[in-house]
Amino acid sequence: MDIKLVATDMDGTFLDAQGKFDMERLKRLLIKYKERGIYFAVASGRGLLSLENLFAEVRNEIIFIAENGSVVEFHGQDLYEATMDKEFYLSVFETLQQSPFVDTSKLLLTGKRGCYVLETVDPDYLAISAHYNANIQKVASLEDITDDIFKFTTNFDPAIIAQGEAWVNKHVPGVKAMTTGYESIDIVLDHVDKGVAIVELAKKLNLTMDQVMAFGDNLNDLHMMEVVGHPIAPENARPEILALAKEVIGSHADQSVINYMEKLV
Repeated sequence: MDIKLVATDMDGTFLDAQGKFDMERLKRLLIKYKERGIYFAVASGRGLLSLENLFAEVRNEIIFIAENGSVVEFHGQDLYEATMDKEFYLSVFETLQQSPFVDTSKLLLTGKRGCYVLETVDPDYLAISAHYNANIQKVASLEDITDDIFKFTTNFDPAIIAQGEAWVNKHVPGVKAMTTGYESIDIVLDHVDKGVAIVELAKKLNLTMDQVMAFGDNLNDLHMMEVVGHPIAPENARPEILALAKEVIGSHADQSVINYMEKLV
């Protein structure tokens, strides 16, 4: 295989059961990848600031595909981004308030400079969100935000998440809702996802999709797994992802992704 770009989802894929990874092991691997001309990208629904903090020690050595494909950053430069203007995200919020599934106290917006929740935010939701997002700020109204916004994130009870996602996709024009976990969905612009972002990245790097390998486990990885030449899934992935994978490896809890990545060199 002539692999020149390796991209991996984070939660449930690259990260172990405790949401961690071996930084020293990754550093050694990145040195070998650089020698072989292989790029490494993290592709996550997490916010860009959160990912930059998580990979601070190797920030200049990797590519970030953040916000479920809304932004691609390398060496501090945006290679691709898709943001919502203020009029648009206020309109989306107005429609979301009409949903029988959306609880606005469990709603977060991510932007270039930070993340935003209403002052009425549910404390438990805020605590959970802080694990995946950096620089969360409370605002009295979304009108008070002066940032460029990438996406909305909200949590549903697992029993109704499919219905909530379907409601958004049916009733909110111009956006796409996708499941990122068993309680969470991201709401992005309708032309945005990890697959779109990785195709754009490959173009920037002058690579064919057959030179791209991706690891994913959840439905927000679906398009990415469809477009790359070498989709690989951990055994804990959803059935829809397992069906797309050219190869199924061990569980994310056993660091199966970095084990596989090391075999490439």
